[in-house]
Amino acid sequence: MGTTKRLAHPLAVVYSLTNNWPLIVQFVKREVAGRYKGSFLGLFWSFITPLLMLSIYTFVFGFVFKSRWRAESTSHIEFAVVMFVGVLSHNLISECLTRAPMLVVGNPNYVKKVVFPLETLPWIAIGTALFHMLVAFLILLVAIFVWQGHIPWTVVFVPVILLPFVVLIAGLVWFLASFGVFMRDLGQVMGIVSSLLMFMAPVFYPLSSVPPKLQAVIMLNPLTFVIDQFRTVAIWGGQVNWVGLLIYSVVAYVIASLGLLWFQKTRKGFADVL
Repeated sequence: MGTTKRLAHPLAVVYSLTNNWPLIVQFVKREVAGRYKGSFLGLFWSFITPLLMLSIYTFVFGFVFKSRWRAESTSHIEFAVVMFVGVLSHNLISECLTRAPMLVVGNPNYVKKVVFPLETLPWIAIGTALFHMLVAFLILLVAIFVWQGHIPWTVVFVPVILLPFVVLIAGLVWFLASFGVFMRDLGQVMGIVSSLLMFMAPVFYPLSSVPPKLQAVIMLNPLTFVIDQFRTVAIWGGQVNWVGLLIYSVVAYVIASLGLLWFQKTRKGFADVL
């Protein structure tokens, strides 16, 4: 009964992060370092990749296609910068969801031989993805300054907007990590789901360009609200939609709580399958 109450505790999601914080930080550092181990430029690749992406977007959409996010815009870089915000948001959830089905399967020793808090695996994956997003975000800020000549002060609200998004991702990863143990084909499906999330969110197009009848469908995408608010505070200097953010946060935390509860309930069967 004690275990059940602990899992159903309203702050169980928070405790899963805070109680294992030193371990999570250690593993995130190891993953980041391991990803670039042996390469000539090492960690510098984390800067080069998003910089190249932004440069390519600017050239292709700004100079070749002459795309404009707003009809009155004359800037070649605007479309690339606005789109880059959507790409960063999508990359965060995409990296986590595509890794999720293999988090437990890919670490059988943590299940069978080592007393390890398996519930930290999603946080480790998210932490690694957040590191790469932070690097890309710094490049985004430079691009915004080059384009507009200033960075809106409202950019300080970006972490506030991303926090419930991260919590939501944690919940989804807990579900997928558990299902991935019992359904090995799930990993193949997540690539399709990731692409669907990208094209069904205003990454490459403004929400206003979507027919009114379909906007409700697009709003169901967990990326849509985050991308819209991210752009509002980081680019346009607008204010946060606090009511919408509150609703999003509540839904995100509920999903995370259910995901953690499901993960901890099913973890007893992991060793038998692995």
